[in-house]
Amino acid sequence: MTTQRSFLLGYRLLLQLYPAAFRRRFASEMLELAEAAEPTEWPLIFGDTSVAIIRCWFGGTRSAAAIAEPNAYVSVGGFPVSGLGLLQGLVLSIAIVVGVCYVNDRWAPSYSYCPGASSQNVRR
Repeated sequence: MTTQRSFLLGYRLLLQLYPAAFRRRFASEMLELAEAAEPTEWPLIFGDTSVAIIRCWFGGTRSAAAIAEPNAYVSVGGFPVSGLGLLQGLVLSIAIVVGVCYVNDRWAPSYSYCPGASSQNVRR
């Protein structure tokens, strides 16, 4: 089994954790985007999907409402944003940025040669 097929199998299993209404509406599009993704994007896809699943279950989803036609316009005023929702989004955004910074610092790529840099400044 190739790495991409393993990724897609894991991603399909992860999509099963979404609420049923959300899954019916968006799963095919999400799989299509995941199939087109580069291997370097897979950790971001898994991380983003995992956070989105948690948000769907705790914050609910408005995907149960059927839209009459594909790509129909929904006005911004149709979904009011509460102060609590903004705070949750801020906390979640900070957690994601800190997580990405940690991963980047922890598993930074090693460089074999950096022109103009001393050997003490190069990570190995």
